[in-house]
Amino acid sequence: MIHEQTIDIVLPGPVFGHITMYALDEPGVAMDERLAEGRAVMLARFPGAVELDPGQVSAQFRLFGVRWPQPSTSWLYNPAGSTPAMDPKSATEAIALGAAGWDNAGGSGFHFDYLGDTDIPTGCNGDVSSYGPDGVNAVGWGHIVGGYLGYSCYWRGTSLVENTPYFATQEFDIVFEPQFPYSAATLRALALHEFGHSLGLDHTEPALCPGRAMCGGNDALTYSSPRQDDINGVIALYGVAPPPPAVPPGQRPYRVTGPLVARD
Repeated sequence: MIHEQTIDIVLPGPVFGHITMYALDEPGVAMDERLAEGRAVMLARFPGAVELDPGQVSAQFRLFGVRWPQPSTSWLYNPAGSTPAMDPKSATEAIALGAAGWDNAGGSGFHFDYLGDTDIPTGCNGDVSSYGPDGVNAVGWGHIVGGYLGYSCYWRGTSLVENTPYFATQEFDIVFEPQFPYSAATLRALALHEFGHSLGLDHTEPALCPGRAMCGGNDALTYSSPRQDDINGVIALYGVAPPPPAVPPGQRPYRVTGPLVARD
């Protein structure tokens, strides 16, 4: 008897693969174990690959064609003009939780580092002709041209990130419209959505929505964590982080402390 099994994977690029494997039934051989072993050996041939469930095979995420050179970046928050719908502390916490929703999504190792407050205003208000980069990843509040609740802007260089087809992001800004009756949950979801843009994710194709954090409309106010298709997009951009090196028996890993610095 011939046993067939398939594997669907996504790799940075993005690249999707469909692998079919066959195994012959042999007396005295536990086929479940043999098939699992073969599956593991095949996946090991594709470092950074993530196996997809059958319902996840078609890519639904969209990308801007940019990413950070390293799987991280930092940001500063300007609380001036914060929404009257929430107290300032709760608003700050909701935005920070939204950003943190992308930390190590899908094992990518990507993370946003919150460095505290700033008085530098965000230059991003939806009018791309009226602002430029200033060297600071600023997140804050202000009226947005076009009636949006949130808007993310990025600036990129002219060179590709090494070994990828993506241009290197150099800076981002995010602005939120203050005159909206946010709750902690909706503001956190909106922040997750906008920070998703800032790591390189575009809106999901409208015909394939709802149900994903990177869909527009009401979905941008719904999810406090990425959905699987959003995670597949992050993996397409940043791959999967290698596991940390093993610590030899009897030794303790070193812990280094120091000043918190921006990574941009």
